[in-house]
Amino acid sequence: MGTRVMATLLEPADDRLDTLLLRRWDDAPERIAVVDGDREITAGELRDRCLRVASLLRRRGARPGDRVAVYVERSAEFVTGVSGVVLAGAAQVAFDANDPVERTLDMLADCRPRLLITTEALRSRLPAGLDVEVVTVEECAAEAPVGAFEPAADLAEQPAVAIYTSGSTGRPKASLIPHRAVASRLKALQRAHGLGEDDRMLHHTACSFDMFLIEVYWPLITGATIVIASPGRQRDADYLARMIREADITTFYCVVSLLDLFLLARGPQERFDGLRRVLTGGEPLGPELVRRFHARSTAPLTNLYGPSECTIYCTAWVPPRDTESDTVYIGPAIEDTTLRILDEDGRPVADGEPGELYIGGAGLALGYLDRPELTAERFVPDHLGDPGDLLYRSGDLVRSHPVGGLEFLGRVDLQVKVRGYRIELGEIEAAALRVPGVRQAAAVACGSGGEARLVGFLVVEPGTDPRATTAAVHAALRSALPGYMVPAALTVLPELPLTANGKLDRTLLAERALTALPATTALETPAGEAGEVEKLVADVWCEVLGLPAIGLHDDFFDIGGDSFKVIRVIRKLEKLFGFEVPMHLVFDEPTVAEFSAALAERHEEEQ
Repeated sequence: MGTRVMATLLEPADDRLDTLLLRRWDDAPERIAVVDGDREITAGELRDRCLRVASLLRRRGARPGDRVAVYVERSAEFVTGVSGVVLAGAAQVAFDANDPVERTLDMLADCRPRLLITTEALRSRLPAGLDVEVVTVEECAAEAPVGAFEPAADLAEQPAVAIYTSGSTGRPKASLIPHRAVASRLKALQRAHGLGEDDRMLHHTACSFDMFLIEVYWPLITGATIVIASPGRQRDADYLARMIREADITTFYCVVSLLDLFLLARGPQERFDGLRRVLTGGEPLGPELVRRFHARSTAPLTNLYGPSECTIYCTAWVPPRDTESDTVYIGPAIEDTTLRILDEDGRPVADGEPGELYIGGAGLALGYLDRPELTAERFVPDHLGDPGDLLYRSGDLVRSHPVGGLEFLGRVDLQVKVRGYRIELGEIEAAALRVPGVRQAAAVACGSGGEARLVGFLVVEPGTDPRATTAAVHAALRSALPGYMVPAALTVLPELPLTANGKLDRTLLAERALTALPATTALETPAGEAGEVEKLVADVWCEVLGLPAIGLHDDFFDIGGDSFKVIRVIRKLEKLFGFEVPMHLVFDEPTVAEFSAALAERHEEEQ
């Protein structure tokens, strides 16, 4: 890849995202800033496009403190949209176009944006009487070029980003992230990892996860290039591997479970020495995965930790190579960050003792949008700091170590993480309870790493058909929640188990969840009694999913399938049929009937 270019230096005093962007674009307008398929967009062209968006938004009334929703699939237009909102002085609220429309509408109603940016195609998904003015990507592109542009005044403490996360009451909550927090985190990343103009970062993370901010803004403020992955392919390990090689990716972020998936899907001799740095996080990182990564790449691996309320990350640790340690730490505090480990009474614990992690400093969010009570509960005074200092109460149990900073021990509440996504079990339970016929509902997480899954338990009203109610709950959850929050199985119980003090016994439910099986249509349309190819496919799927039988039209991902199981299915079918089976076939054709037809067609092409 030629001679290594020096890392870009950022202005230490700059505490605004918009001016960081404009300064870099003005310094090197000829650099390729974004690659989206066959399109290459220079920094100067991107600047002009973003200023057109910003100018149009201002003309339509967007001001500092306002929120502007961005409902655009991952693309150059998405990058232009979110950056244009920031330049206008408003806060960007990005919504994942793959989420159920009902959930998107709920969050739109909650955040009350001044404007909504979307495409003509996606606009058709939303109801006609939407209570927000819509600005289309096509309108932005048709704007006249902008001459002199004056950034908004005093933006450092104004929100630049709003990020929604799962809420324990069933209502997602938005953290308001100010400019100074985003700027502080990006500058910390740059000082630690030093992107230069010859670096290329893959943007594949869903915009519902705050790590997408790294993939978009870090390259843009350092003169590096964003290479955009196609929408919907972010968990296709074969596709990501091809992108990393063909697009000369040097910098890659992924959650821990995706890193595991990525390495499992690679051939024994495949290496990724073109990568210069790999960042991971979002869930606990195990020592065996670290060793497997180090065996495949010379790049350093950095373990990042931090809730959205503290902007992207607040600790980091680089696991050493050639170590037999069985502990992977989350690291010490990064710059401009305060960490305190406190007991139940808010007092510091002794070194090495477990306690709850409280986080403060420049990366702290402004609080939750329109949730003053919750903000006061989670953002509390730092009695050990200066007057007015706040700490975010993370709910994470940690302990200090002299070598690796902090060790993550688990949660103190009902929040769980599955494949890197932060999930409040109460949100799933609340959605299930809205279904007629459901008297009680509980959700638990079981398994770990790639085997982690959610399982739901229901108590139905007397006289209610349990099978029909289970199907109705599954349909309701799929329409109301993103896919990663829909339980892999739903089980009806006569009553929910209680502990001796009358509380829900989640430990017992987690044990039962290990053997819970998803509902299938095996009795109505048994896949094993269809054609020869369908029977072979069904046998493999049943073996991998641990099911006795499945239906011809059961969706692989509805009956317990996930990206890890896709790899196992593909490898077994390749041995069985003797030809290469693309991983995306399972994602594109997720039923036995559809997949078998696509497989037969591919087999004919191989002849």
